[in-house]
Amino acid sequence: GPSDPTIYGALEIRGEALQGWLKATTESSGTKVTVTHAVARAVALALRKHSELNGMVRHGSIYLRDSVDIFLQVAIPPEDGSTGKADLSGALVRDADKKSAPELATELRGKAAAIRKNEDADFKRTKGTLSIVPGFLLRSLMKLIDFVQYGLNLSLAWAGLPKDPFGSAMVTSLGMFGVKSAFAPIFPMAHTPLLVLVGAMEDKPIVEEGQIVIATVLNVTASMDHRMIDGWQASQLA
Repeated sequence: GPSDPTIYGALEIRGEALQGWLKATTESSGTKVTVTHAVARAVALALRKHSELNGMVRHGSIYLRDSVDIFLQVAIPPEDGSTGKADLSGALVRDADKKSAPELATELRGKAAAIRKNEDADFKRTKGTLSIVPGFLLRSLMKLIDFVQYGLNLSLAWAGLPKDPFGSAMVTSLGMFGVKSAFAPIFPMAHTPLLVLVGAMEDKPIVEEGQIVIATVLNVTASMDHRMIDGWQASQLA
């Protein structure tokens, strides 16, 4: 609709070279590097190269960020160990463009483990602050937090709410669940103009030099804020 500025894109990326690189990088570093880590690293490098897209829309104007921070989503199992509904949180890797894929993987695993054990300081403070708010007031509180943090550009660290907690872009994966391709919605209050979803790799027939061959393909989709990223800029990121 006219109030939704989201545009979408999809890529099919040949996966053979990526699979070889992941194996070699994992062996040389001693740290398991996955497709999601590689995509997050690629997104960070792309935003560093195209720094005019590393920003947010506020008050109808574009404001650029001074660092490339990537938010990766993390599933948090129920505290009682049951098979009930899990929380979906995330970990922000700051200056992701300055970190190698193994460094990014190590930091993300450490933060994810801390969140799952309820030992991450930022996550505990934020969850603690929001957990005391009655459900019927939560929507209004979120709007107030958004206005203070982004509208007025004021810090709420004293309340356990970190500054710009979602960073430059979000990367999430459904490939581990066998989902080949999907699209995810942009969360407006995150003020993040790019969300990249990593699907599963699959073997499929493609046309190569006029011949049909079986190739390994990685499916990647993106949801983008059209106020920040237009079609030409999306092609440059791709």
